[in-house]
Amino acid sequence: MVGNTSGQTTVMVVDDDEAIVNLVSGILEGAGYRVLKARHSDEALDISSVFKEEIDLLVTDVKMDPFMTGFQLAQCLRLMRVELKVLYISGYVEDEMVRWEVESSVAGFLQKPFNPQTLLDKIRAHLA
Repeated sequence: MVGNTSGQTTVMVVDDDEAIVNLVSGILEGAGYRVLKARHSDEALDISSVFKEEIDLLVTDVKMDPFMTGFQLAQCLRLMRVELKVLYISGYVEDEMVRWEVESSVAGFLQKPFNPQTLLDKIRAHLA
């Protein structure tokens, strides 16, 4: 695993669905990751501004809240954290705009629904 200064990989999970945040966080915590949870973009930006250690990976929903998309959130966070890796999750890949943004980004993508092992495999591969 990629590690930060504490020796533990930190993942920020952002989704407007609290059940998804809790599910993904539980899977990651069970696998030994440190998890920062946010239910919308403003909360994620606030957490990032006060969390002084490295955040290794952002796992974010694509269509999240009325303030910004997951893509916009990733762009904002990368202004502060240039090395931040991103894994987008979404159930809306039929949407042409979503598909274009995912395909044109350097980030990874995982379609909802997914099982815990698929999530962990995708994260490990993306952090490698």
